Amino acid sequence: MGKTNEFRDQGNKAFKNGEWDKAVKAYSEAIKQNPKDHNMYSNRSAAYLKKGSIDKALADGEKCIELKPDFHKGYSRKGAAYHAMKKYDKAIDTYRQGLKACPNVPALEKGMAASSRAKSETSDTHAAGQKAKAARKASKNQTKRANNSDSVSSYVQQKRMELKLQKAALEAQLDFIDKLTKMSNEEKLQQLFNVIDDDHNGYIDTKELATALRRRNASMTFQASLDKAIDMVAIFDTDGDARLDLDEFESFLEVMLKELDVSFQDFAEYMVFQTTFAPEDEKAIEEAEVADKEALAQQVKERGTLLEMLADPRLGEIFDLFDKNGAGVLSFKDVAIGLYQLTSDMEQSAKTSMELLLMLDKEDQRTVNYEQFGRLMMGIVATLGKDKSFDQMADELVLALTTNMTISEEDKQSLFVAETVYSDFQAATRQQHETAISFGRLNKLFELWDTNGDGDIDYDELKAGLDKYEKSAGLNNNLEASGIFNAFNNKGFDEGLNPQEFGFVMQNYTQTFGIDLHQLIDFMCMVSVLPADRAEQYALAYKETFTSNQRASAQQWEPFDFVGVE
Repeated sequence: MGKTNEFRDQGNKAFKNGEWDKAVKAYSEAIKQNPKDHNMYSNRSAAYLKKGSIDKALADGEKCIELKPDFHKGYSRKGAAYHAMKKYDKAIDTYRQGLKACPNVPALEKGMAASSRAKSETSDTHAAGQKAKAARKASKNQTKRANNSDSVSSYVQQKRMELKLQKAALEAQLDFIDKLTKMSNEEKLQQLFNVIDDDHNGYIDTKELATALRRRNASMTFQASLDKAIDMVAIFDTDGDARLDLDEFESFLEVMLKELDVSFQDFAEYMVFQTTFAPEDEKAIEEAEVADKEALAQQVKERGTLLEMLADPRLGEIFDLFDKNGAGVLSFKDVAIGLYQLTSDMEQSAKTSMELLLMLDKEDQRTVNYEQFGRLMMGIVATLGKDKSFDQMADELVLALTTNMTISEEDKQSLFVAETVYSDFQAATRQQHETAISFGRLNKLFELWDTNGDGDIDYDELKAGLDKYEKSAGLNNNLEASGIFNAFNNKGFDEGLNPQEFGFVMQNYTQTFGIDLHQLIDFMCMVSVLPADRAEQYALAYKETFTSNQRASAQQWEPFDFVGVE
């Protein structure tokens, strides 16, 4: 062992000094001392590669892998040798094998990225695409120069050059398409993968796939493309690294082709062309730059976990056990009682139910559907299972939910109180939201009706505004008899109404005559800013809507004459 270390140290010193022959000789002596030392084969492979003996570097890399398949440097040596031979496909395959044996090793990821980039940049198709892009860019520059010309002669000269560059760009694009068409399907798949893999690291992440989806569908927003990409990566990511390798990408494409009902050949050619030449939306570029890759990867993993759970029939069984009345959705009480069966703690179950429903029930339905239940179960598993997965906990959950458990009167009371608190909280939140909207709208209407701009609405301004609304909406309410103007008669609001007092009066008016305040404000704001002919058209359309929606409530208000337009 001592001799081996001695020769190893000699070899390392020679390697550091750039003395490749001495390094190879020392490592060879070390191998004679210990033929099963995988490190020495790795070191000698590196020295062989440095001195240009690529075949020997490859052989030592393969021997290193044979001796220790879970040693990442063996794959690095073998991949580097293939890269030096310009056998980029084999290099990429080697690095990929290494990452399966030794996940998340930066050296292997960088090696695969370098080989992927080299393969892409040395292909004839890539060269044709680069020529076309360069000519197109130069043509645009010439257009700017021509438009800024200070003489007719200069303009003509610049335009002539612009047309030549446009012609060169078109010829290069035609050459690109011709070369692309002649590729085999396997080559097209690799080419498509390479152009989508923008950072050339040998994987397609969520942001890269989102960009490709937008180029296929120009009307797709950045967020929509990102949501779709998260779903797709979560579905087809079989190794759980939140990105797609070539095999996973191929599986994704197979499903995509069935959805679009197109051939692989047509789709691949279209996507390679679009990805190479399509202009990118500037806003999408800005949004993509600030998107956090790590956060997106975490979203993909969470989405993948959710999809696995939703596909597991045991989740459906657990949902049915929570859904005791068979409604197909879960109420606050369903969730709380289900959690109580799992924890035997009603107070904590009610608290957890409230937190989860407030987080999941964004549309204030006060229920959760099956997919939301899947998210809820992810939270439950994370809380109760510690390091366990849903797969490991599912049977335990079923057992707990099928065990008869009597709820004490004290626990029933706790549940009732918690349900009341939850309902009140939701109602208060909704009221705050509606109040905020109403306040903003009322301020806008106040500004429109305050015709002299003095910051108050006097009797004449209020009457003029209400008369205009009534006339435009086809109403004939007895405003004087309703008491709407009593505030002025009693001097309750001094000489005019401030915004808060105006809000009180308008609320009184809409409640008295059964009119939707938001609808009134929207209508009056539109009528106030539209030209006369357009305002009349809008008013006619509003009358139809108002009549159909408000007829029933309008009939309640006696004795006032509340007549809609028939």
